[in-house]
Amino acid sequence: MSETPPESARWKSGSEPVFNAPWIVLATISILVIIHVGLNWAGDSIRVWAFYAFAFVPARFSGSYPMIEGSQYWSLLTYAFLHADWMHLLFNSLWLLVFGTPVARYLGTGGFLILSAVAAVCGALASLLLYGTQEVIIVGASGVVSGLLAAAIPLMMAKRTPEGRVPLGFLELLTNGRALTFMAVWLAITLFAGASGWTGQGFMSDGGIAWEAHVGGFLGGLLAFYLILAWRMRDLQIVQNELYR
Repeated sequence: MSETPPESARWKSGSEPVFNAPWIVLATISILVIIHVGLNWAGDSIRVWAFYAFAFVPARFSGSYPMIEGSQYWSLLTYAFLHADWMHLLFNSLWLLVFGTPVARYLGTGGFLILSAVAAVCGALASLLLYGTQEVIIVGASGVVSGLLAAAIPLMMAKRTPEGRVPLGFLELLTNGRALTFMAVWLAITLFAGASGWTGQGFMSDGGIAWEAHVGGFLGGLLAFYLILAWRMRDLQIVQNELYR
């Protein structure tokens, strides 16, 4: 299309340093660290109870796993606030900073939070589909990070225009060689990590990598990104129609 994209679909520069991160990204990382420090300080009994109450366990949905009533639903989101160990937290915090920064700058606080929540839930649902009623314990923000990475790709590969940079549309993303290569490499690393357990970016009952939560979070984040953009464009069109009525 040759028409100029609306201002809400552009941003002037992608050259800001990552360490000048939006406050919501830093606040999210801080919350994850505070929770991890607090649970380690509180002792094993509290930490075990927190995992029992808030980790995602697919078997909760079958009723065969002892649980607090309703925890099968809130744990679709709360599992992302828990981490198995410091290495697990460090990896997720680092990548959250890297990929969450451009997404939060572009979508704002509300968009960042909505996308992160959708990615977390989709990561849990992907685990539920794969493991059914198995008693595996899933914690960590890896699904959220994968969703933010998915949303960052059309921003990183953005088209340059005289008015600013415009993120790739969905069809453009699927036909962009660099974007497809990036996604293929990410998928290969994710599957390799799931098979070998070398990155520490997930936690299951056997200490493996929750690769399916990564994939589910990625797809959920990508879907949420384009739905948020579509909603913004709809609102912009409504405003424009009112102004020129």
